[in-house]
Amino acid sequence: MLFDIARTPNTQLSNHYEDSGWVISMDHGWKQSSHGDSVCFHKGIQGNSCTIAVSDGGWTLETSDLRTFPIWTDEIEERVANCVPLHRRIHQFNTISYDQGLNIRYTEPEWYDRLERTLHLMDRTDALDTMCQWLVLRAEQLPDMPIKCAYTGGVDTAVIMSALKYAKRDFTVVNEITHTKQPNHEYIWSHNQQAGGTFWGYDQLADTQEPHIQATGFWGDEWLQRNPLYVHLYLQQWDRNITQEFDQAGKSYMLGFFNEGYREKIADLVPEPNPRKSMMQRMTNDFQMWHMDECLTWTPFCDREVLEISLTLDPDTVIDQCVNAGFSRNLIRRLGNEKMLDVLNVNKNNRIPK
Repeated sequence: MLFDIARTPNTQLSNHYEDSGWVISMDHGWKQSSHGDSVCFHKGIQGNSCTIAVSDGGWTLETSDLRTFPIWTDEIEERVANCVPLHRRIHQFNTISYDQGLNIRYTEPEWYDRLERTLHLMDRTDALDTMCQWLVLRAEQLPDMPIKCAYTGGVDTAVIMSALKYAKRDFTVVNEITHTKQPNHEYIWSHNQQAGGTFWGYDQLADTQEPHIQATGFWGDEWLQRNPLYVHLYLQQWDRNITQEFDQAGKSYMLGFFNEGYREKIADLVPEPNPRKSMMQRMTNDFQMWHMDECLTWTPFCDREVLEISLTLDPDTVIDQCVNAGFSRNLIRRLGNEKMLDVLNVNKNNRIPK
C-alpha cells in the first residue's frame, strides 16, 4: 500500500495516474473505480486500508480508523507519501486532503478520549475470552486468498496462527526472513535506515509476486502490553515500577529484551505529567507494517478492540504479560493450541525456536 502524491511521478513505484497537475504513484494491487466526479484508488483489508480520491484538481486521503502506516509531507506541502520520509510526519487521527492547499485536520475520536480517561479494569478471564473471540472473528472475515505466516518462534505469531487454526483457515508457514527481495522492492529497503527503522518489518515479508495475505504478529508488543516503555507509563496509575518487577522476577522470557532496549531508556525518561496520555499517543503513532504490491498484510493486533481490552487489564496481569508473555500464552491455550507453547523461543527475539 505504497503511494506518493506529488506534482511529478515517483519512478520507483510501479503505477501512475495523472490528473489536473497531480501524479498518484502507487505500487501494484490498487483497485480503481469512479464515484461521481471522483476517480478512486483503494487497497487493503479490514483494519488496514487506504483510499485516494482525485477530483477537480484536488484529492482526499482516507484510511482505516487506526492507520498502520506513517505519512509524511514535504516542506512546501506539495507532496504526501508513505514510502519515503519527508520533512514532516503527520500523526494519527488527522484527515488529509488537498484543495488549493494542503489541509491537515486533527479530530480525536470519542472512544480515544474515553479510553484516555477511564480506569475501569476488565476481569482477566473476560479479557482473555473477549480477545480470543475478536481474533477468531477477524480471522473468519479474511478474504478468500492464500494465507502465509512467517513464524519466528515468537509468541505474537503463535497467537495469530492459533487464531487462524481455531477459525479453520488454512495457512502456510514460511521462512521468517526473506533473503531474496523482488527487484522492484529495493526502494523500500533502501529507505529503512533513513526512515529510522520504519520499514524494518519487511524483513519478515514473504516477498513474492503471488497475491496472498501475510498474517503477522506486528503490534503484539506495543498493543498487548509487552512494550516495557509503554507498560512503565501504564503502571504509574498504580505506583508500580516495571524495572523493579523485572529485577524481582529474575530470569524471564522478556528480560534480555528489556535489558537491551529499555532499562536505560526508562531510567532516562523525563517524568510525564499525564503518563496514560503519553502512552496512548506513543502507541497509536507506532507505525510498523502495511501492504506491498500483491501481498496484503493482516495485522489484527493493530485494532481498536485490542487496544481497548489491553488498556483495561489489571496491573498484575500487565506485569506478567510484560515479563513472561503470560497473557499471550493464555490466549494460545484458550485457542486450543497448547502444543504451540512447546516451540516458542526461550527468550524474546531469540530467532531460533526451542
